[in-house]
Amino acid sequence: MSPVQICSKDPSPLLLRGTVVIQLVVVLAAVMIKFSLPAHRVDLPRVSEAAPVDDMLVPTQAVEHLAMEDIVEEDPVSAPGQIGPRIMVYRVQSGDTLSRIWANVGAPTSGPVLAAKAFKAAGVSLSALRSGEDIELQISPVGDITALRKKLPEGRELLLDGDSNLGYTATVANPKIVKKERVASGTITLSFAKAAERVSVPANIVDELVDLFSSRVEFRKDLQRGDIFSVVYDEHVTKDGEFIKAGPIKAASLEKGGRTLYAIRYVGKDGKPHFYDQNGQPLGNSFLRYPLKFTRISSAFSYARFHPVLKKTRPHNGIDYAAPLGTPVRTVADGVVTHAGYSLSAGNWIKISHGDRYATDYLHLHRISSGIRKGVRVSRGQVIGTVGSTGLSTGPHLHFSFYDRGKYVNPLRNDLPTNSFAVEKISPAVLQASLDKLKQSQQIVRLASLLVGVRGS
Repeated sequence: MSPVQICSKDPSPLLLRGTVVIQLVVVLAAVMIKFSLPAHRVDLPRVSEAAPVDDMLVPTQAVEHLAMEDIVEEDPVSAPGQIGPRIMVYRVQSGDTLSRIWANVGAPTSGPVLAAKAFKAAGVSLSALRSGEDIELQISPVGDITALRKKLPEGRELLLDGDSNLGYTATVANPKIVKKERVASGTITLSFAKAAERVSVPANIVDELVDLFSSRVEFRKDLQRGDIFSVVYDEHVTKDGEFIKAGPIKAASLEKGGRTLYAIRYVGKDGKPHFYDQNGQPLGNSFLRYPLKFTRISSAFSYARFHPVLKKTRPHNGIDYAAPLGTPVRTVADGVVTHAGYSLSAGNWIKISHGDRYATDYLHLHRISSGIRKGVRVSRGQVIGTVGSTGLSTGPHLHFSFYDRGKYVNPLRNDLPTNSFAVEKISPAVLQASLDKLKQSQQIVRLASLLVGVRGS
């Protein structure tokens, strides 16, 4: 009889007890394994399930610490699943201050004072906050502002770091600036301003170019369709290509009615820049034609008109330049202030004498600049006030008058005087190199115009 048959027919009590013991041991071992293993790896799955944190915002060690704390005790202030700081872009509104910004994002009220101290320590004025600009804020899980990033002029950045308890530190990052020369040319179709905009010439370069030729050209009337301009200037950009600023103009030309005018910049031994024509003759310190930057003028007019306030027709001895309230007003030439004050009709106004022959008036100013008073000497282009609507005025504008021996003349129609002075001669090499660049640029524009004409025919 086989062992199996014996065992099935007559199992002994000892064997049965042994089998039961073995089964109990196996079951107990399984239970122990099941409930003991997690104790050795409880943290791993919880860390891996935590919300991701940008390691560019928080150091790696801080990320691990925050993740473990978030698992042990959930932060009641943070959003569900959020364990690290968040980044928000805040658009500055008119009237915003640091206190208002902190309040608008719900940050502690103690922060603005500490942030203001950091601004001051870094040499950044609180007035650097501009309406409409975007600043980047880092908000901690408890709602505090722990970092601020703000753009400053010339590509710089203000970086604020800290919190409302320990205070803030501010640093200003200065980018590496690369200077490169640019040659731009354009053909006038509708207006000079539109032609310059079409070839991406910055507004400050347009203003400087207008000032260079304004004694010889009235840009609103003299230029015709097909006239060509060229300008050589420096562009300042970061190493990443971000535009910072443009200028100064190194050379410029303006082709008007078949005649080309030139202006070549040269810095002499005295360290001062002067401009010369194509023959190397100094252009002189001419009067500016416009008392406002050209690109800020929205319209200009002068005629006998029905006065909107006095309700009668009267001569209008001046040019009215419409421009936004607060636009800087500049003197058109060197001179001496003979009046700076207020009258019922002219509002805030200034009169400047430019030698024995010429004088200019500036009326309806919003403000007269600090230091501008009777007897003070002023320089060509110096800001003397801002556009306003004081006196008998219905809207922001500058009334500008030009006098020759006490008689009013229209500055938009007459040739402007030039104050000549002795300067050293321009380097022939600089003169020729600048003329070559301008003429080559002019030729490219002409060829391009011819090609457009051929394709359109």
